[in-house]
Amino acid sequence: MSALSVAQHRIRWRATVALAGALVGPAPWVWAGNNPPQDMSAVVRRIQEAALKRSFVGTYVVSHGGHLTSSRITHFCDGRDQIERIEALDGQARHVYRHNDTVHVFWPGTRTALIEQRELVGRFPAPLQPGDTAQLDQYELLIGDEERVAGHAAQIVLFKPRDALRYARRLWLERRTGLLLRSDLLNERGEVLESSSFSELQINARVSSQALLQDMNRLDGYKVSRPVYVSSTLDGEGWSMRQPVPGFDTRQVVRRPMAPWSPRPTVSGAHTGSGTADNQTMIQAVYSDGLTHVSVFIEPYTPALHKREAPATVGSTSALSRRQGDWWITAVGAVPVATLQQFIGGLDRLKP
Repeated sequence: MSALSVAQHRIRWRATVALAGALVGPAPWVWAGNNPPQDMSAVVRRIQEAALKRSFVGTYVVSHGGHLTSSRITHFCDGRDQIERIEALDGQARHVYRHNDTVHVFWPGTRTALIEQRELVGRFPAPLQPGDTAQLDQYELLIGDEERVAGHAAQIVLFKPRDALRYARRLWLERRTGLLLRSDLLNERGEVLESSSFSELQINARVSSQALLQDMNRLDGYKVSRPVYVSSTLDGEGWSMRQPVPGFDTRQVVRRPMAPWSPRPTVSGAHTGSGTADNQTMIQAVYSDGLTHVSVFIEPYTPALHKREAPATVGSTSALSRRQGDWWITAVGAVPVATLQQFIGGLDRLKP
């Protein structure tokens, strides 16, 4: 499976479990034009703390391009451990469990499961993570009116980009706790590309951590895949981001399996390039501007697999692939395609 397939798979899953939803339409706005912008770091910390310290149970709905998906979220937190279950309510049955950084993904229909370790990047339900706030000068914070979402009073805030490299993000924060209730991603014309919202939510719900852990570790009868991720650097892999994309910093670089949820097919006579990379693995570099993430995948070029260079877009998330000599590069993220072009165009091979 190529990196574009990996990216498209993650786009589809992101459309199921990322913050977007549209059972309700765009809200009317009353900007606090006479008040100075609030401190972005304080707003971000409030979102982070609400996500890290609250137990809740709810259903949220994702909308993009006329498509709706919904998931059931059960989130437990006692100040030390975080345990959650995300159950897709539409399409193929899929259950995702997370205990801190350990993630188990179950596909009951095929009796397959994936177990992996993930760092705190883009964790639901906080789009921002500790350490990100220094980069937020790429955005302007505007404070909007108050509205109700899923029966809860919410304060509206808008992160407005200062350039065309990123999308605006409009957030509804529960008034008492700061928990993120709804999120819209907007293009340069203010049009909603993707939206998600809790349709019903119980904050401070009684959640059994033991029951969640028991379900998470019930692996009998499942074929389990445990992909290995190896930390690395672009330089160490023989690459360089010659022209960094303004506002985006490197968060992590790993060597990872081609597709941990599916074995890479054997292609008779496939050319795997002259590089030293194992053709069963790819490099993934993750970049962040503090509010969104872009992943760049690098793998050996295989003609039988790598045929599409046109952008693929689902909601606000796009994927773009290009061949560079013996290599195939894919960039994916909730940013304009022009931003992905800059990531791919700025990447140079340092050694054969």
